[in-house]
Amino acid sequence: MLRIRSRPHFQAEKLYSFEMLLGIHLGLPWEVLWDEHCTHYQIELPNGNILQIEDHFWSGISSDNYLLPQYLPRQSTTLPHPFQTATNIIVPFGRNYYHEDPQQITCGPDLFAATFFMLSRWEEYVKPDRDQHGRFPAAAAWTVQQNCLQRPLVQEWADFLRQMLLQLGCPSAPAPAFQLQLSHDVDHPLLWWKPRDKWRTLAGSLLKRRNIREFQWWRTHTTDRDPFDTFHYLMAAAEAAGTNTCFNFMGRRAVNSDCYYPLDAPFIRQTIQHIQQRGHEIGFHPSYESVEHPQLLQQELDSITQISGTMPAGGRQHYLRFQAPETWQRWQTAGLQWDSTLGYPEQTGFRCGTAIAFPVFNILKKQQLSLIEKPLLVMDVTLRQYLGLQPEAAFQTINSIKKQVRRYGGNFTLLWHNSSFNDYAWQGWTAVFEEAIK
Repeated sequence: MLRIRSRPHFQAEKLYSFEMLLGIHLGLPWEVLWDEHCTHYQIELPNGNILQIEDHFWSGISSDNYLLPQYLPRQSTTLPHPFQTATNIIVPFGRNYYHEDPQQITCGPDLFAATFFMLSRWEEYVKPDRDQHGRFPAAAAWTVQQNCLQRPLVQEWADFLRQMLLQLGCPSAPAPAFQLQLSHDVDHPLLWWKPRDKWRTLAGSLLKRRNIREFQWWRTHTTDRDPFDTFHYLMAAAEAAGTNTCFNFMGRRAVNSDCYYPLDAPFIRQTIQHIQQRGHEIGFHPSYESVEHPQLLQQELDSITQISGTMPAGGRQHYLRFQAPETWQRWQTAGLQWDSTLGYPEQTGFRCGTAIAFPVFNILKKQQLSLIEKPLLVMDVTLRQYLGLQPEAAFQTINSIKKQVRRYGGNFTLLWHNSSFNDYAWQGWTAVFEEAIK
């Protein structure tokens, strides 16, 4: 067992960081000894060797409140990787220093504070930046400003820590295997709820959008099966990929709500039942308004539970609307086990710095929660609408993210809406989806 010595300041935050890096990412047992005279983190290995990780964040805060703009990282510290050529360690806190002796290594990058910074999302609480939907924008994030959103930084830090421990004689568990984590947010179960809706689609192409090509496309592709009824196809695709998938349904809401559909409709009931019979998962997709109104979240969750006969284990917020740490706390209070909202709508990549599911931390209560975050890495709408990519470029972007996940392990978490098929705007994208889940 590793024995960590540290000053007894910000104990909850430090304990969380120790568990995230050493426990969750490296699978190592550890214990902590609080020592008022210990300036930096001293990790004693079973063989007596010492790894010192310098404390450059918590040691510089005199009060109990670190949730202030002056404590946000303004730049980065970059260290040439001691064990890998042509790469570097980049952190928000620490110094460019590494020294190795036979029985001790001293590491200048503050890996523990950096891990807490990335996983707790306290940056999003402190910074006031918001987009038109009240979301924290990717452009305001430290990782984007440092051009490293596409890197799983927490996993890189964990791997660096693993190599230092191994150098001192302490092996760790192997990295977790690559897994596909597939889900579908059901915003529009059907495109045509009534027969006349088909004609509205055709009329909209010709009269509203004045797009003769779209009109001709819909004339050719109008069939008996609704274009958005892709549930059988998606389940078969997941099964062929050797996994199951999760369909996140929205709950019972007011008729004028965004993406409203009647939860009690026979088609919805039958689809949910069929999904369950085939061994796939029913997830929860709280409404746009629910992020500010926890009572709506609970009401919508209750309605999904009533229709499906079982309470969903988790899901994802509509529009990826998220407030740190309130959204996490509300999900746990509601009895949900996991969330998969944490991805940027306008960018692919590692918002939390990891592809490994992790328990979250409430920075206001100074408490680790039991709720698990499954970070979202890629969303279909991000690729086509926000980034404006063509299918070939989108696949290359997906493949780049997958390569990182395969290298460091974890879940390749992909969101692909059931409505992102069989639509004039989504021509050519079915092949992207099928390649992405191989």
